[in-house]
Amino acid sequence: MVTRLNVCMISREFPPDTAFGGIATFSLDTARMLKAHGHDVTVFSQSLGPSQLLDYGGIEVHKLHIPAPFGSYRFLPSLILGFNAVVFRAVQKLHRERPFDLIDVPDHLAEGLFAVLSGKLPVVTRLHTPFALLVAMGLNDYRKGPSYWLIKALERIALSRSTVLYAPCLDLVRRSEKLFAFSGVPARVFGYPLDLSLFAPQRAAPLDDGPPRILFVGRLEHRKGIETIAEAFPKVRAACPGAQLTLLGSDTPNIRGHASARQFLEAAFTATGDRDHVDFKDHVPLQQLPGIFHDYDIVWVPSLYDNFPITCLEAMACGKAVVVSDAGGLPEMVRHDETGLVFPAGDATALANMTLVLCRDALLRQRLGQNARDYSEQSCSDDIIYAHTLALYRAALGDKLEAGK
Repeated sequence: MVTRLNVCMISREFPPDTAFGGIATFSLDTARMLKAHGHDVTVFSQSLGPSQLLDYGGIEVHKLHIPAPFGSYRFLPSLILGFNAVVFRAVQKLHRERPFDLIDVPDHLAEGLFAVLSGKLPVVTRLHTPFALLVAMGLNDYRKGPSYWLIKALERIALSRSTVLYAPCLDLVRRSEKLFAFSGVPARVFGYPLDLSLFAPQRAAPLDDGPPRILFVGRLEHRKGIETIAEAFPKVRAACPGAQLTLLGSDTPNIRGHASARQFLEAAFTATGDRDHVDFKDHVPLQQLPGIFHDYDIVWVPSLYDNFPITCLEAMACGKAVVVSDAGGLPEMVRHDETGLVFPAGDATALANMTLVLCRDALLRQRLGQNARDYSEQSCSDDIIYAHTLALYRAALGDKLEAGK
């Protein structure tokens, strides 16, 4: 047995109302995992409505009302400071009543800024993808203005003063250390926790040689490779006229020259005559995702940059054949021709050609899907991720955490 910990988790993104993406899913899965192993976890998150205290599946969640100034990226520094002020005040109040052992917080927009500045508790910062890194890479139509430099400075403080860092891929550690020019903060690299009973292959799924059904899951945004999708799908349909594509995710306004990413995609597919073969679906609750994956043959992850996208991991756990770009941490989670197919990021022709190979070879899809499932079991099971997480916390706590009896 290991000493029971009282963990403070700060995560602006957390269900139900701020379940925007992978950070929310990771935070929820980690909190559930720690709770299941006997630790206490208290989550502090943003509320888009009034502040309230929730019991979310047995997890105590403090939802704090913090206005979100997302009308313009110029105002994001005010969100950073406002979020930190409101949340850390609440953390300090509860810490006096029920002392925490450590704080676990994501990197994006320096959510742990006040926590590291206070120096009162060890801070484990989770690298997902700093906002400044996206801007520096020219993704999502973000541009370097005064806000960028301020956000970069705030994220640098939060990272460089953390007790220990966690990252799902080595690529993200190296890029962050280079961009923010810091060193000496220990970093541990391991995968994401995943509910392998929820995300599991469909039993006795038959081989299907019909028209390919292709799925993309993620926000409709530049960095997720939607321009690559817009160019690749018509190439697939030219060879397989019956092909169908579904894009599952929320819309964003970050495609230059267009009001939204969906507007860009609809215009592109209308121009090529493929619009009737493309379906758009909004974000769905986590529990519904496995059933959606089961309805498709191939899952696309054509990101221009991604760390370790959890939607890809979910598809692999469901036994799906994935076609992913070689950007960021994707090559660290998908081995070409073993657990999926990997193509050069932004190369629409390569994406289309690899997809067509899968369309014509049901046995290959089956082999890649089975290997992908095996990978998820070997690297993302509860026992494996829990052991890594405990080692991460032990590194942060030092002598304060007993290794057990």
